Amino acid sequence: MRRVKPWIINSMSALVFAGGLVWVAPQLVNVSGWPSVPEQAAESLSAVGLSVEEVLVIGRQQTNAADILDALGAVRGAPILDINVPAARTRITALPWVRSAEIVRHLPNSLHITLTEYTAFALWQNAGKYTLIDRDGTVIVEVANAPVDMPVVVGPDAPIHADALFTALDGQKEIQRRVKAAVRFGGRRWNILLDDMDDGTTIKLPEENVTAALNGLATLDDKHQLLSRAVSEIDLRIEGRLVVQIKEGYAPIPQQSRYSPAEREVRTDTRVVPDKELPKGV
Repeated sequence: MRRVKPWIINSMSALVFAGGLVWVAPQLVNVSGWPSVPEQAAESLSAVGLSVEEVLVIGRQQTNAADILDALGAVRGAPILDINVPAARTRITALPWVRSAEIVRHLPNSLHITLTEYTAFALWQNAGKYTLIDRDGTVIVEVANAPVDMPVVVGPDAPIHADALFTALDGQKEIQRRVKAAVRFGGRRWNILLDDMDDGTTIKLPEENVTAALNGLATLDDKHQLLSRAVSEIDLRIEGRLVVQIKEGYAPIPQQSRYSPAEREVRTDTRVVPDKELPKGV
């Protein structure tokens, strides 16, 4: 009887083994903790085509492609069944822009990575540094310069409270559109700066009922175009009272633009009311 060469037997065994795995792989590929194939078996499978030849990444907008490949930890030609999927997913998720990641083996030779990235919503200015944050306050990545088209939030606890502020602003799109910065004071309340961070209008918001205060301001602005005037500051911190500070060198707001007691008590002033002069809790 003709003797079959050992290398032919080994190859045939590998093909049979591979044939079995092709059927079960789709069921196992997403299971956390799927054990790596023993090194010798993985090398045999690689020899018959079960190796990494293609990596497809879906959902990448901000993450560097080279960083994804480094975190994946697999080089071209590596045994595809020898990749530790849970560990690779953990490394990729740790990249700055990545909120979540899924990795799926598509046998015989392809890896598909689906990313969900954070969306930069605002710029957090703190301790002389700028950091991009998501709407929910998640810190994404530090940047060298402030993007001109993104609002700035200032204060140690600003990120975790930014969503509540901008949710209140969602109902007033015209005011929201003009917000350039929001400064958090004492972990209690916000000042928002409109149009220009150096020469715009500052709105001092109350500690509570921010939505109601902004809705009231928007109603008054519709009637009297308050935000279109030379106003440097609007103080809404005390419920039922609105204090307006006119920019230096401009005439006071005309009498017909003052609001009737039925709307709310309004006083124009030419000075800033220091925080120490406000009632407790403001």
